[in-house]
Amino acid sequence: MKRFKSDSEIVSRILDGDRELYRHLVDTSSPIIFHLVRSFEKNEEEVKGMVQEIFVKAYTKLDRFEKRAKFSTWIYSIALNYCRDYAKNIRRNNRRFSELGETFIDDHTSEELQPDESMERQETEGALYRAIEKLSPEQSEPLLMKYRDGMSYKAIAQQTGVSESALKVRVHRARLELKRNLGNGVL
Repeated sequence: MKRFKSDSEIVSRILDGDRELYRHLVDTSSPIIFHLVRSFEKNEEEVKGMVQEIFVKAYTKLDRFEKRAKFSTWIYSIALNYCRDYAKNIRRNNRRFSELGETFIDDHTSEELQPDESMERQETEGALYRAIEKLSPEQSEPLLMKYRDGMSYKAIAQQTGVSESALKVRVHRARLELKRNLGNGVL
């Protein structure tokens, strides 16, 4: 494939009719989009469908691409808005929606939990899930990216377009809010 100077040049060529170049943009930005979507949905078939819808949506809006931006940043914002809408719709319909992976809470107990320990753990995890759902997306997303996904503030900043210092403040406030909501019991 020919080397292009910028994403802007690739988008211009696509808009001029070279639609096959869109595959290059999809290939280079799909890992980050899959990562983001998986933070909102755990079912792999759903994830694949959502990612496909995001790329189709981006393709239909390609004429709105800001020439000074990177394509990955632009499509990440489309994907983030799509996922936020997805989360709102699931919550509105009272369907179960898990934003946390199984490893979010460090398991300090053995694999063979006693029935009372298992029940206590389930209650704790349930309380944490409910507390995170009460956070605003501006707080919950960087918190989950930091602690669930193990991302650095620098990586989160690159993906979201929010400064590292602002992210640190948001995560700090999210932790304080979680502590307040959980009665200082879990965190």
